[in-house]
Amino acid sequence: MAGSSWIFVKATWRGGTKFVVENRAGYKSTITARVPEGETSRHFSPVDAFIASLAACAGTNVVLLLEDGGIPVRSFTVKAECILGSGEPRSFEKIHLIFLVNGNMTDATARDAITRSMTLICPIAVTVGRAAEVTWELQVTKGTKSSGRKCPD
Repeated sequence: MAGSSWIFVKATWRGGTKFVVENRAGYKSTITARVPEGETSRHFSPVDAFIASLAACAGTNVVLLLEDGGIPVRSFTVKAECILGSGEPRSFEKIHLIFLVNGNMTDATARDAITRSMTLICPIAVTVGRAAEVTWELQVTKGTKSSGRKCPD
């Protein structure tokens, strides 16, 4: 395989549509595509995990960029709204990320960190952005004192 190959993930089938995924450090999680009728799932679907990876990767880089710039972040949430096409093969038509940031920073500083993460740093965002329309917005809550509350869901 050309390029840098440092990621290792193994997905082991456990029956039905359930897979146990394991990273190179041995940490495991369960991903279930379809839950049998009458049962409830406490696991992510493959699509949930894909979008969660995008949100976490982009968000991690935004927080690191802000903190590396001397800007403390009190709370931070990334929400994802997606439109999945109905035709086969199904693919994402649009993914919209909403970055909810609490901290003392200008909107311009936060927007710059988001833009850099989404277009230059996060490999998931950069790759997905080549295949689907990916947009984002920023919601900043400013304040010097943490209220102990997280950004709204």
